[in-house]
Amino acid sequence: MRNNEVSTFTLTCPGEDTTDPQVQEIQGRGNLPLMIGDDVLAEIKYEDLVESWESAVSLPATELNAMTTLAGQRLGLMLENNLEAEDLTDVVSDAAVLFLLAMRRFGVSEPHRIPACTVKWNGHEAIESVQMLA
Repeated sequence: MRNNEVSTFTLTCPGEDTTDPQVQEIQGRGNLPLMIGDDVLAEIKYEDLVESWESAVSLPATELNAMTTLAGQRLGLMLENNLEAEDLTDVVSDAAVLFLLAMRRFGVSEPHRIPACTVKWNGHEAIESVQMLA
């Protein structure tokens, strides 16, 4: 991290009303589109989403909080460094973990109920906030 700079980034799950053809293709396959910042569009396969969700549901609150912080910090560092040099698998994996844990903490009860939203990571406070999209 550079001097006194704090990593802040967003993860966005677009809604069904999107006009982006790539997002529509992902949704059409029954998978979850996830924008990482403004530069990366990831596709989380439904089977992977369900498996990860089931793992997150079983976590106690203290572990959930620790994993959220770790994923946010790791992803922040990867995004701050040269993204092209990072392994996109690691970037997407940490983004998916952070996003799903945020959904769990936000009170989403099942993976197919994930709403169109943005998760904003505040590296200074090491916490996420969830904002619903219209």
